[in-house]
Amino acid sequence: MASQLKLRLYLMCGLTDFASFVVVFAVSRSLAEGGAAPWYLGFVGAGLSFSAAVGSLLGGWLPNRFDVRVVFLSGAGAVVMSIAACWLGDVSNAWFLPGYWLLGIGLGLLYPPLIGWLNQGEDPHANRRVVSRTLILFCVAWNLGMMCGQLTAGALFPFGRNWVYGAALLGALPNLVLAFMVAFQVRPFARISTNRTHHENEALELATAFKRLSWIANLGGMFGASMIIHLLPDLAVAIGVQAQDHGKLLASWRGVIIGTYLLMHRTAHWHYRIGTALASQVLAACGLLVIARSESAVTLLVGLALLGQLVGYNYFSGLFYSTAGSPDERRALAAGIHEATLAGGMAIGTMAGGILGSVGGRRMPYAVAAVAMLALTVVQTAAWWKWVRPLGSRKAAAGIQLS
Repeated sequence: MASQLKLRLYLMCGLTDFASFVVVFAVSRSLAEGGAAPWYLGFVGAGLSFSAAVGSLLGGWLPNRFDVRVVFLSGAGAVVMSIAACWLGDVSNAWFLPGYWLLGIGLGLLYPPLIGWLNQGEDPHANRRVVSRTLILFCVAWNLGMMCGQLTAGALFPFGRNWVYGAALLGALPNLVLAFMVAFQVRPFARISTNRTHHENEALELATAFKRLSWIANLGGMFGASMIIHLLPDLAVAIGVQAQDHGKLLASWRGVIIGTYLLMHRTAHWHYRIGTALASQVLAACGLLVIARSESAVTLLVGLALLGQLVGYNYFSGLFYSTAGSPDERRALAAGIHEATLAGGMAIGTMAGGILGSVGGRRMPYAVAAVAMLALTVVQTAAWWKWVRPLGSRKAAAGIQLS
């Protein structure tokens, strides 16, 4: 029964992101081809990200106070309603936006309970490989869904909105059916009483510190990555990248992200190491600078690959530390905060990028994002020194190496 439940949850991840990113691609590309100003692209994208942040906080907080199954079903239902609203609406009309932003609320309500169920009953300190395997399958599932959604949207976009939004509903409606099936299988989250050893408490304390560090990293990483989702269409149209090639570029970006997940699953060198995280962020900043100077699809691909490895690193490590640094009954809340910091970074980055693009040109946002990302590495280093360094004297007891 447990394996069947996980299989359904993984399938839901793929269907949810497939449907959602068909819509995101269609809306952002339609606005860009319609001549929307960069500040408006930023505003629209920031609204979606902000709604996802709010939804994620609610999706993590409400399950501890209400029936988590209702929260979960509400998220799946909101995704369907958003797609229908976008299909019936006019992207050039401001009244289109509430229906589009409802998509973020739906994603936020759905994912924290889903992540909590995937990791329920697992002890990441006693059996890291099992938890890592669960996380890698989850990450691959939703990224494959996103990749297929972007490819599908890019291929169908020239044929008109009915094809695009129809494809989105073909993913979202079966997803809603699956959500009802899952709701009959699961139970509300319950507090589990455990007697931890001294070593386990030390490991939990360390994981909690790195969980907080990952939240800071999420803000910087998604500040830059958000521009790829919401502002890159403007740059792609300007340098002559066709919709089909645009979809392929985004799918390749997702391929790099999935490859990063797989590498992190196979290795443990990155566990509880600040140096690896900072190196990943520096590479991503270089990628943003490459994107800022791109004149072709090839140079865009190089920049996207350098940025993609950070998106993969931040997401996988953040989920790992959220699981390892939270007791069983609070993992949905930790996942909600993790998702909210990602969405918050997206909201800030998209809004700032849109304004900068209107004021200083469509290339400036990527250069500024690179500077912001490097600045946050300094913040993380200071936080590591304050939160993690004092634990160094006890690292032998926790059985974990710090560096």
